[in-house]
Amino acid sequence: MTTDERRRAPGSDPPTHRLPSPRAPADGLGGRTRWRTADAVVMEVTGEIDACTVPRLEAALDDHLRTGPGVLRLDLGEVGFLGAAGLRVLLRAHERATALGVHLVLDAGRSHAAARALALLDRLRA
Repeated sequence: MTTDERRRAPGSDPPTHRLPSPRAPADGLGGRTRWRTADAVVMEVTGEIDACTVPRLEAALDDHLRTGPGVLRLDLGEVGFLGAAGLRVLLRAHERATALGVHLVLDAGRSHAAARALALLDRLRA
């Protein structure tokens, strides 16, 4: 007889251990076009940029790049998290923008998460 069996009252079920539920994918990415002219677009992004939200960001960036503005400015000032998946999307957008002749500007603004991630990216590219 094990110690656990001795502690249980006769006829009671053994204790069950539940694993925590997986986190539901957060739909925590917001974005809007703040400014648009023929020569420039300013896109504001808010929330979290992670593996769950990058498809929406990538689609929005592709839509703006397809129009061919001279400058596409991405305002990340209200981003609370910028993960590796987000950095990959930003790198691909930069490569595509360069190929299309669009100047892509990434502005971290007041976001510490975006500033840290972009600083790391700069160090890795140097």
